Amino acid sequence: MKPIIGIVGRPHTTYTGREVICALDDYRRAVSNTGGIPIVILPTQDISYEQTRPAEALNLTENEKEDLIQQIKLCDGLIFPGGNRIYDYDYFVCKYAMENNMNILGICMGMQLLACTDCMEDRHKVIDKISSKINHNNLESKYVHKINIEKNTKLYEIIGNEEIEVNSRHRFCVNRVKTFNIIAKSEDGYIEGIEKMDKSFIMGLQWHPESMEGYDESMKKLFETFIKVCKK
Repeated sequence: MKPIIGIVGRPHTTYTGREVICALDDYRRAVSNTGGIPIVILPTQDISYEQTRPAEALNLTENEKEDLIQQIKLCDGLIFPGGNRIYDYDYFVCKYAMENNMNILGICMGMQLLACTDCMEDRHKVIDKISSKINHNNLESKYVHKINIEKNTKLYEIIGNEEIEVNSRHRFCVNRVKTFNIIAKSEDGYIEGIEKMDKSFIMGLQWHPESMEGYDESMKKLFETFIKVCKK
């Protein structure tokens, strides 16, 4: 049977002004193209996420947590996608998944979420704004900059190269980790990848491999490996 991959939903407003919780189509297609079944994990609070900033949102109730757990238990792996706001439901799903050794792929803000959850008490100190000659918030280009990958890591094992080119769509970066290993950095020195070496597959990547899966063989391998691990 194909593994079920939960993509944690992100708040969004459509061009008509209606609010939705969604997963960008690149995530769906990358999972489907490499052998998984994508579903969206939806938050369980009765609030408007578009109109409520994270600091203003109430914490999850026990019932809301239980409803999230039921969704998580449907999944063989989780993807924490990009975005611009981290809510209590993000932290809860991430913490639960890590504590239960689930297979996780965190992308862009999803990587930042992994690092913040790992350093929960100091999470407000984990993220910095980028200052570089390289435009890390380049939404159009297929490739933006190079990254250097550490050997003896799962990422190197998958890709097989110490240096690759990636896209880039972010203004902020992770500046520290606690129990994660730093596995990749950009050519200008920013953290681009983290993973837990002692777990089956818990990895965070700062770029967007889901958008590259269709034209970059390394990113296709990355998703194929993630899906294969989840299938076990």
